Amino acid sequence: MCGIAGIWSFSGSGEPKAIEDFTHCLSHRGPDGFGFYHEEASGLALGHRRLAILDLTERARQPMSCPQGRYFIVFNGEVFNFIELRQELQQAGQQFRTDTDTEVVLAAYRQWGQTCLERFNGMWAFAIWDSKKKELFLSRDRFGIKPLYYLHLPGRLFAFASETRAFTRLRGFSRSADEANLSLALEDVNALEGFGLTIYKGIRQLRPGHLMVVSQDGRLKERRWWSTLEHLGDVPSSYSKQVERFQELLQDACRLRMRSDVPIATALSGGLDSSSIYCMLNHTVKTSRQGLQRLPQDWQRAFVATFPGTSLDEKHYAQEVLQYTGGTATFIQPQTAPDLAQKLKEQTLQSDFIYLSPPVIWDIYAAVRQGGVKVSLDGHGVDEMLFGYHTMVADAYCWARQKGEQSLAEDMLRTFRHMLSPHQRQAEALQKGCIRWRLQMLYKRRLPRPLKALYKRLQRTRGDTWVLNPQVPPCPDEPLSALGELDWKVYVTFHYTVLPTILRGFDRASMAHGVEVRMPFMDWRLVTYVFSLPLSSKVGGGFTKRILRDAMKGLMPETIRTRRLKIGINAPMREWFLGPLRQFVLDVVNSPDFLNSAIWDGRAIRRFVHTRDQSRSWSWDDCIRLWPYLNAYILMHQKGAAL
Repeated sequence: MCGIAGIWSFSGSGEPKAIEDFTHCLSHRGPDGFGFYHEEASGLALGHRRLAILDLTERARQPMSCPQGRYFIVFNGEVFNFIELRQELQQAGQQFRTDTDTEVVLAAYRQWGQTCLERFNGMWAFAIWDSKKKELFLSRDRFGIKPLYYLHLPGRLFAFASETRAFTRLRGFSRSADEANLSLALEDVNALEGFGLTIYKGIRQLRPGHLMVVSQDGRLKERRWWSTLEHLGDVPSSYSKQVERFQELLQDACRLRMRSDVPIATALSGGLDSSSIYCMLNHTVKTSRQGLQRLPQDWQRAFVATFPGTSLDEKHYAQEVLQYTGGTATFIQPQTAPDLAQKLKEQTLQSDFIYLSPPVIWDIYAAVRQGGVKVSLDGHGVDEMLFGYHTMVADAYCWARQKGEQSLAEDMLRTFRHMLSPHQRQAEALQKGCIRWRLQMLYKRRLPRPLKALYKRLQRTRGDTWVLNPQVPPCPDEPLSALGELDWKVYVTFHYTVLPTILRGFDRASMAHGVEVRMPFMDWRLVTYVFSLPLSSKVGGGFTKRILRDAMKGLMPETIRTRRLKIGINAPMREWFLGPLRQFVLDVVNSPDFLNSAIWDGRAIRRFVHTRDQSRSWSWDDCIRLWPYLNAYILMHQKGAAL
């Protein structure tokens, strides 16, 4: 896991110092070393910041070349099945000098060309330079777990990096906001990530499951190399066999992701997802230790975020998991410092994107690294494919009612009610869910389309006029029409909207501290299996994530396995807006730059804030509605901002 960068100057040799400045902006991603490659005749330069996870010796440094010196690679991520691939490549005559997965990736490309991607089980973003053909090959993993941003100035240069902030250090380029994309992100924070868009002019992303070839004449050719829809398969007919297969896939995904030459841990929330991963690691070591390769001695630690005195605190659930497994934990209270506003501003600047809430996960990974751990196995990805959000269950309820399936509708209603805490407005949430469902069905092939009709309805109700109506991103180049309505919604949530945005946030928060996050639920074998399952295996009987719960029976505490209340790791924003962030919020919405913005209606937002502040009536919905605008203001106007 690292930070990668590259500059290809089409009009000249380029300066070696340029790639150094560009790359060192990513030093937090790779604090363990750095390296550069510069081919003056071609104007091509590669840079790498190293986070040493596999093969801690100097021979594993990057950029790495093949023995013949034709190919050079900069690699960010992990290919977890590298041991098996290495054995296959050795039988084909390939030789190795290191014990890294990076060298395996380079050898696989030499052996199989672009089709090597289909053999990798992992997460990655990498670039390979062919010094003979004068061609640059870039690739991103199936689901976009690892980031890869690029800038193309035709006739001048092509540049890529692991983070958008790096482009503030790119010589000859002045970074500025793309107002249309920024407006879209303010209206829907999940609208950009899965479509290769950013909030900055000219800076795009290589989309998940895509590759790109850059040729010497400056042309870019991008194509999709992976579609989950093309890899769906048959599943066992009996539910018990489906559960058995799910457990086998999850255990093997954990087994592969425990390969490390440094200590590993888990960010444990006490919820079902992270608890399942932590307990499955424990079960895997107990039952299959002899089959584990490159397993570090230190593998059972947990890091737990606590929010004492708030409804978000899940400490007692995490303690149940620790008692069950015999694990040890470090408990963290995120953002308790007296300079909370300043910390949030600094973290928002480094995160460099728009989101619903402050990056509370930041402190978790800071504690992980301070505890001497570089790798965290976490529970991301399962909510988005197994109906883990109450909005997804509301969609299922609306769909069942629309189809006249009364029994299923009643089951979804019962499931929905158990997911929300008593103080949450369940009836209003369900009503909004049905409105959203009907509207989204009108624009089925155009997600993520901002739901303008719904926003306007809410604006008329509340008297607000904040939201602009930006352009809609291009449609996905996948046959989504082949999916049923519910399957389509879940597929888009996983591949295009919610999950890609979450992955971006966790990558930025963890890598800010030099911590690699591995996600067993996002093993491609498990993902394609889940998307091949019938609805009844995913949600039903009053429970979301049904097959996961049944697969974990006997492997984790029953109170956690059957827990239905959904909390998640979120900032206690209502308490913050009423307390330590109150003055910061008021200062922002009263500032001239905020009030006179050309992107949002600052005066309408100020009226909204003053009303909530004076009545002390902030709700969670109010907070997450306001934060994206505070977020954007920090990026655009704060001292030291990158824009």
